[in-house]
Amino acid sequence: MTTPDPNGRRTAPAGLGRALAALVLAAPLLWTSCGRLSGQVAVARRAEPRVRAVLEENAVALPAPPREGSVPLLLVADARGSAPAIAVAPAKRPPGATPPPEVVVSAAVPFAPGALRDARLLRLRDGRGAAVPLRAKPLAVWPQGRSIRSALIAFRAALSPGERAIYTLDHGAPPLPPEGAWPGSAAQRAGAPASQGAPVAPAAALDEALLPNPDGPIAAVLPPSWYAASEVCGPQLPAMDDRRFPGFESGIERGLDRMTPAYDSYGVSCSGPHRTYYDGPHALYQRFLRNGDAARYRRARAEAVWYRRHELRFSPDRRLAVHVCETEDWTPAKPLAWEVLRRTLGQGMLDDYLLTGDPAAKEAVLATGEALRQNLAALTGGKKEDVLRVTERNMAWAMMTLSSYYALDPRPELLAALRGLADRTVAWQQQGASGAFEHDLHRADPSECERGPRGGSPFMTALLVDALMDYRALTGDPRVREVVARAAGWLEERALTSDRRAFRYLWGCETDAYDDSGTADLNLLIVPVLGAAYALTRDPRWIAVGDALADVGVKEMRVKQPKQWNQAMRAFGRYLGYRAALAGPAMAAQLSAGR
Repeated sequence: MTTPDPNGRRTAPAGLGRALAALVLAAPLLWTSCGRLSGQVAVARRAEPRVRAVLEENAVALPAPPREGSVPLLLVADARGSAPAIAVAPAKRPPGATPPPEVVVSAAVPFAPGALRDARLLRLRDGRGAAVPLRAKPLAVWPQGRSIRSALIAFRAALSPGERAIYTLDHGAPPLPPEGAWPGSAAQRAGAPASQGAPVAPAAALDEALLPNPDGPIAAVLPPSWYAASEVCGPQLPAMDDRRFPGFESGIERGLDRMTPAYDSYGVSCSGPHRTYYDGPHALYQRFLRNGDAARYRRARAEAVWYRRHELRFSPDRRLAVHVCETEDWTPAKPLAWEVLRRTLGQGMLDDYLLTGDPAAKEAVLATGEALRQNLAALTGGKKEDVLRVTERNMAWAMMTLSSYYALDPRPELLAALRGLADRTVAWQQQGASGAFEHDLHRADPSECERGPRGGSPFMTALLVDALMDYRALTGDPRVREVVARAAGWLEERALTSDRRAFRYLWGCETDAYDDSGTADLNLLIVPVLGAAYALTRDPRWIAVGDALADVGVKEMRVKQPKQWNQAMRAFGRYLGYRAALAGPAMAAQLSAGR
């Protein structure tokens, strides 16, 4: 008999007799079962008959983690990611072998809104149930309600290369263990019997000076269902629970594995193809969150570090940072170049910080965010034009950057700047009657539209909606619901090709209707708009329309270069999360605000 491991490979259990080894073999079941919870039928009953069967068959409810409970923490001694993935269960340590040295293991643990308010309520037990001394500190809070969004934990563990172990992280506030529960206590030394049941580990020591070890020899990861329920980087559905689009799961992995030249062979480019377009770190972290394994964690982490080292230029005091494609003489009085806006990866750097605790990631978020904040006057009120309204993606990347900044530094002045971008976005849409963010298509894409004074770009609109959903998760702004619903209505009613298999590359171009399905690979980038509309309105027709277009997008998926791979990966996981009904009570309450 064989059992799939968290990486999707098969492991052989023969010869494993120790309890810890059995627990390691149970890891796939733990990783799989956490995401399959009741509630999907209730969701389906509220749906229209034409999509009820789809929801009953494929939807997976994702409740938020309870305020008290436990989650398995998988430790993998993968030698900094350099060793190949383990295809079979690790052998027993030879008798008499020198035990491996203890090393510092750290992990960033995300929580859904309202689930945890004090990092001292975290406790850790090893595979035998013994308490493990734990240090912890908050990394970020949810601005609404101020509960912890992610907490850094650190402890010591000893594993030989290739070994795995499952620890248990408890969270919440159970009663203190009775005197005598722990071996060696005063009561036990006096001969008193130990209390019945599993002992409660001591609370984590709060340590604000705690430094992470994200690239150490032991990686520590959580089940993908936990990441999905936490909403730490947006709505998700674990890949193992995606029964509706299995072709996406296999195709996206095959594309990355077989990419020629390889993804990481690409370098920095200010004009041609470049590896981080569409936010490579964010796309790779989305992949990790949906799978929860150490190998994908290492890959996403490496991309985030590469981006900071090669694509950011900091001011001497390191308070500001811009992309290296910006001119050397740039100051905040000069609008950032369009090419620089789309290369400023706020989401990916925020992901890296929330999932590793690396101070360098936080520094990048704050410095790029501050550069943009100081540049807003030039971007929106310059002598020539409002740069952010030239294309939807200019506004999108700016809002993503500022939202990431506010997520880590929720000061009133940053909120005011972020709301200012939202105000401009709402007004922009309202100035037209279509629901699109209308602009001069020729001005933005002269080689693609010779005449198009009033039009819109579906794929750029998708980026802006993604940014608006990040903004809404932080602020609860009720206006986002109407904006997203109008954008989704425009996409379905006016921006589809006549065969309804794809979105028009540009809508409103007078010299080219773009009425063909040649860009159907962009469907995976755009259908999250329909998923967001469903999440905000609960109108099930968005599922029917989105799924049909997603089917075509999966079939036509092109992932032969980093740009196209990132394009497909960066948001389609969010679509799957949206369509899973976002059943968690904490997030459901957040989404219902302002209806």
